[in-house]
Amino acid sequence: MFNIEVLDQFYNELSKSNGMSVAEFRQKYSMLLTESRTDRDAKDYRLGKDPWKKLRDEVAPVFRFLKYSQINPSRIRFPLDNNTPDCWLLDVDGEDRGVEVTIERGRERYHLAKELNEAGEGRGFIGVQDDASQEEFDTQMSSPQSTYSTEQALDAMKSGVISCLKKKKNVRYSKVFYLLIQADLSVIPNQRWSTIENDLWQVACDLPFKEIHVIGNADGELYGFQIK
Repeated sequence: MFNIEVLDQFYNELSKSNGMSVAEFRQKYSMLLTESRTDRDAKDYRLGKDPWKKLRDEVAPVFRFLKYSQINPSRIRFPLDNNTPDCWLLDVDGEDRGVEVTIERGRERYHLAKELNEAGEGRGFIGVQDDASQEEFDTQMSSPQSTYSTEQALDAMKSGVISCLKKKKNVRYSKVFYLLIQADLSVIPNQRWSTIENDLWQVACDLPFKEIHVIGNADGELYGFQIK
């Protein structure tokens, strides 16, 4: 059973001063995904409630990033202390590299998860930005489900990623190597994301990070792309 006690033990191992080997991290995280959870814990994970929030919003995105990328650090460490960066990849080509993680349109993700928890099924996209009013979210979520076009999804995702980028334009990240922006890339076919990559690069190029990646939020078939 993957419960809070097991989660706390995993957190303790990840946050040790020397972290854990990446091989062990991959193995343990993958094993935990196969373990059963109570309905309450599964719902709390979807909503990003403590203590599941850091697993959902920091640990899981980095795991997916390592799985899709060609980066091969020897060890990994998550400070889990709400400071910058969220993660350290240790001994990558002879250096330690910090990783900052952010979530694209996190408020929409919360409302979609809440609907799924309450109804047992839910929609996958509404296209609302994080700076929208609560009234707009309530209106969208109370409306009948409807289809969306590829153009609608691209426009919403582009605005969401650009908002994430602008929030990270800060000198405090000058020594952080990677920025990971997690988004639901499953809303449209993978090949369509290339049409907005240049627009994203125009905003990303001035940020202090050496590399910036957009990664999917699914543990199955992974997809991502680099914008800097």
